Amino acid sequence: MDMTRKGEPIGPQESEKARRQDRARICRVLIEERRLVQAAFGQKLCANFNWDMLLELYEAESEGQDVYQSALCLSAGIPDSSAHRWAAKLAARGVFARRHDDMDKRRIIVTMTDDTRHALDRIMDRLARWAP
Repeated sequence: MDMTRKGEPIGPQESEKARRQDRARICRVLIEERRLVQAAFGQKLCANFNWDMLLELYEAESEGQDVYQSALCLSAGIPDSSAHRWAAKLAARGVFARRHDDMDKRRIIVTMTDDTRHALDRIMDRLARWAP
């Protein structure tokens, strides 16, 4: 990433903003890649619903949106019961954190743990070096 603008160094806040934008862009590309591959070859050939859920969660959190566990079911393209079970397993492994929505206790809000977010940030940063 170029750390100058018209020959002048950019500040740390601008640099961090640019880094966040690059991360979000790479995440959107990965999500689209998953959709294109699934459309061409089918869900069963390239199923990786944990990765699909992580990408959707990463994108939503980068946009400041809450993510409900039921929405992750849709992004994973698997039955609700399976997605809920896998989300619980990922939470038990420390990948996700889950909490009940204060407004509606039937809904569960899913967030990434700090370790997961930092790992995905590093992945997106490395991929951003390769993408134009």
